[in-house]
Amino acid sequence: MPDSPADLHAEIARLQHELQEAQALAADATEYRVLLPDAGGETLIVRRQSLLHGEGWAVSTMGRGGGLALTLEGWQDAIGALTVDRLFCWPDPTTAIRKARTALTSPLS
Repeated sequence: MPDSPADLHAEIARLQHELQEAQALAADATEYRVLLPDAGGETLIVRRQSLLHGEGWAVSTMGRGGGLALTLEGWQDAIGALTVDRLFCWPDPTTAIRKARTALTSPLS
């Protein structure tokens, strides 16, 4: 806990700087790996589509044979067989992760 108003202002400035650095790093990110301990230790892979072809994000699980991808229709096998439009269907990584967390409450199929 800061001891004085000056300490509080310094801490706020430090946190604002840290946030700006994190936002700059995230703006260039093309993939996130998100460990979900509450979902049995599942790891999500969230990938940005090539900017030449669109701005969508895909989310998948790790697994033999490429794992499973979450599409608007639900979890799908054989990521390689999915079309780009079906795979990169989420507008941003936050939405992709939120939808995957929700979908993981149901059995993967």
